[in-house]
Amino acid sequence: MPEKGSGNNNLPPGMRGWPVLGENVELAMLGRPKFIKDRMEKYSEDVFQTSLLGERVAVFCGAKGNKFLFTNEYKLVTSWLPKSMRKALLFPEFEDTDLKQVSALKRSFHHDILKPEALKQYIPVMDALSREHLEREWTPNAVVKVFPLSKKYTFELACRIFLGVVDPEVIKRLADPFTLATEGLFSVPIDLPGTAYNRAIKGGKMVRQELMTIIKDRRKELMEKNETEHADLLSKMLLVTNENGQFYSDMEISNNIIGLLVASLQAQQSPLS
Repeated sequence: MPEKGSGNNNLPPGMRGWPVLGENVELAMLGRPKFIKDRMEKYSEDVFQTSLLGERVAVFCGAKGNKFLFTNEYKLVTSWLPKSMRKALLFPEFEDTDLKQVSALKRSFHHDILKPEALKQYIPVMDALSREHLEREWTPNAVVKVFPLSKKYTFELACRIFLGVVDPEVIKRLADPFTLATEGLFSVPIDLPGTAYNRAIKGGKMVRQELMTIIKDRRKELMEKNETEHADLLSKMLLVTNENGQFYSDMEISNNIIGLLVASLQAQQSPLS
C-alpha cells in the first residue's frame, strides 16, 4: 500500500507513495508539471510532501515557496541533491560531501559573473550562435522540432560561455553522455544494467572524463600564456583562489561546471514543458 504522510502536524500534507519506489512512477508517467499541479490541487498550493529518488522531500510551490527558498538559503534551507543524483553527476570522492562545500567555488564569484558589465560580454556570443544555429538547424527544414533544437542550442551556448568550447566534436562528446546522464536523473534509482539510472551513471562518468581533459588543457594553456583576463567561466574558475589562497582542484571545478550545465538545461526546459 502507498505510504501516507506522517500525522505530525509540523509536516506538510501529501503521500510518500510505495515503499522504495516512492512516487517516481507517477512522476515519470505524468511529467513534472502535471505531477506538481495535481498535488497542489489535492494537498496544498504552497507545499506538499512526497518521496522521490529514494528521498523524502517537501515540494514548495508558487511565488510564496520561491520567496521562502531564496530568502532563507543557508538560514533555514541549504542546497542539496539526492544521493542518487550525486552518484550520477559527481566524482565518487564528493558523493558524501556537503553540497555547500561542493558549490563553494560557484558562489564565490556569482556576483562578478552576473554583473551587467559581465553579462554584456555574452551578448555577442549569444547573437552569433543564434544566427548560426537558425541557419544550420532551422532554415533548411520545412518542419522543425523546437524542443530538441532548443536544448541543443542551450547546451552549445553553455559550452561557449562556461567552457569557451566551440569545436563541434568536443561539444558532441560532452552532449551525448550528458543527455544520458540527465535523462536518467529523475528515474527510479536502481543501478542495474539496462536501467535509465545505470545509463545516467555511465553518462555522468563520460562527462566528467571529457571535462577533466578540457580543464587540464585549459590550465596548461593559461600557465603557458600567463593570461589573467578571460570571458569564459572555466578560465575564471581556474584563476580564482579559495579563502586559503589555494587554487581549486580540477575535480572541484568539474563538479561546479556540471552543476551549471544541469541548471542551464533545467531552466530552459521548464518554460517549454
